[in-house]
Amino acid sequence: MDGYTLAAQLRRTRRRYRLSATSQALFYELVALANEEGWPAVFTCSNGELTHALSITENTMALARQELIRAGLIYYRSGKSKRTFSEYQLLTTLKFEVKAATNVDTNPATNADDYNKLKEKPKPKQTGVVADCATGFEFFKSTKNKRLLMEKHAMTEEELEWYFLVFYDSKVDLGDLDGKTLEEMARNFYYWLPKHLAAQQNNKEKSCAKKESATPVRGVEAALQFTDVMMRE
Repeated sequence: MDGYTLAAQLRRTRRRYRLSATSQALFYELVALANEEGWPAVFTCSNGELTHALSITENTMALARQELIRAGLIYYRSGKSKRTFSEYQLLTTLKFEVKAATNVDTNPATNADDYNKLKEKPKPKQTGVVADCATGFEFFKSTKNKRLLMEKHAMTEEELEWYFLVFYDSKVDLGDLDGKTLEEMARNFYYWLPKHLAAQQNNKEKSCAKKESATPVRGVEAALQFTDVMMRE
């Protein structure tokens, strides 16, 4: 098992299941934890660690975890008490799908009703989107801005692809990519990423400030201002 294989598994699964940006962020966080622990078959993690890392509430995480379980990407077993960490397993097949779903924490605090409402919520029609996420990212990789973002923010191509996925999913849900060309999609991502990273950093600083009971941090500088998109090299 390795991160590349699991990332490919997620991309294949997205073709069959609609996964929110939050559930995909949770999946990559679990992959990172498994990698740090040397890829054990089963590993443990507290809800608090995950919610803090992703800057989300426990209810939001429960909904995201449900999506991953239903898609057959993870196995989850809740701890028997608050002092016992939950168990996770990253799956490369769908063979544990039924079993995993039966082990989900059924505590009312997980807001199962909210999950059902989210699942049944009508999605906006996206007939105007000219390309899927994979095609859009392949085009972006052909621009000079790919290298500029990687160098500026010291990230790998895999990390950049993850942020493009988050960008694509959020914009598609809002209908912001309707009628956009590949060039416009690439340009939008180029301007969006610095703002998204700044917001993440700001959330982390505020969270740390609260824990230390210190004066709240004002946040990072305004998002970087870039020139027009420089297209294919």
